[in-house]
Amino acid sequence: MGTAFGEQMRRLMAEHDLSLRRVAKLVSYDPGYLSKVVNGHKPITPHLAAALDRALEADGALVAVAAPALPEAADLAELELLRQDLGDVLSEGSMAEGSLDEWEQSVLQHGRATRDRPAGRIFIDLTADLAELMRALKRCRTASAIRRLTRMTAQMSGLMYLTLVRLDKPNASRRWARTACIAAHESDDPATESWVLAQVAYGHFYCGDPVGAITVARHARDRAGKAVCVGAPLAAALEARAHAALGSRSDVQTILGQVEEMVERLDDESRVPSAFSYNEAQFRFHQGNAYTLLARRDDDPRANVEKALQAQEQALELCAPGDYTDWALTRLDRADCLALSGDIQACALYMAETLSCLTEQQREGIITLRGHEIVAALPQEKQALPIVRDVHDLLMQTTNGTEEEPHGRRDPR
Repeated sequence: MGTAFGEQMRRLMAEHDLSLRRVAKLVSYDPGYLSKVVNGHKPITPHLAAALDRALEADGALVAVAAPALPEAADLAELELLRQDLGDVLSEGSMAEGSLDEWEQSVLQHGRATRDRPAGRIFIDLTADLAELMRALKRCRTASAIRRLTRMTAQMSGLMYLTLVRLDKPNASRRWARTACIAAHESDDPATESWVLAQVAYGHFYCGDPVGAITVARHARDRAGKAVCVGAPLAAALEARAHAALGSRSDVQTILGQVEEMVERLDDESRVPSAFSYNEAQFRFHQGNAYTLLARRDDDPRANVEKALQAQEQALELCAPGDYTDWALTRLDRADCLALSGDIQACALYMAETLSCLTEQQREGIITLRGHEIVAALPQEKQALPIVRDVHDLLMQTTNGTEEEPHGRRDPR
């Protein structure tokens, strides 16, 4: 990416007859640092790419070339070797001293990044830090440091698993689930193990296995026990959605009530938008999704559609700026409710508006899968409508760049 970006920069600077020093002044960056970016020795950040794009009147060309590529087959192969090495280290119990506070901050930053950064970018960042973490693990000897680093390994592995689920890479994600569970168990930290198991339940749900999702979610809740931690409401909300996919109405109502009570007991730090938190915005998204799934199972969906729309409205109001995944999935659920209400035109227009607000990289994975689900559930004659065909074409613009075929979510019926 660095070479391609540098070539584009040089071409644009030549077109505008601008020196590197002049461009650096225009974007308020140090010329030396900018030179390293252009020559591929420093990474290009989205903020800098956007500033350079404006300064050089590139009409998005620099932003496009700076965008990180999605994982290719070679990336996933390299990632698998890394996962195996981590597994070996965990099995040997050989870990290293390091700057543990800095590592914990890095883990938290990765957790926050999941809310507003494309999964392809997170994949790249996590891969780099996991390699560093593995080296730290190999050097560690003290029991207290080993315990902390093992917990962080569980969290980072869980984030990689979550990222691969979002990218719809089921084979790679299952392998990382095993690594995350091993590390979580070795950490002897119920809150961490509960959180990891909740993520694993999430993967079962999006791979079309609601029964498996319920089993793992219950395990996550059991592991949390009576402790107030994020894993419990996260797992319970997932369990409610899985029951909804199976049409278990009474279970959905009961569990959603339990989740609402759990959220109220969480402290402020546990509600900050992050993969390691759970808050009302997420709960309302999950609540709306559960009622949408129930409505799909009903002969008369009107009551559950109304409940879903109310929850979706709250979720969209509370959704953190930049949290494109929950925002898009909530809006797609809303489009599904419009279809269930018989307004296919409004459904398709709402879907098109939602998908058009996202980059191709942001649509990659579960967002595109959810869109395909909604279109496929429409009556056959309605799928031929021009507006629906437009939505289908927009969904097909998103490609999968790895060795795995998209898995999708199977209809549990």
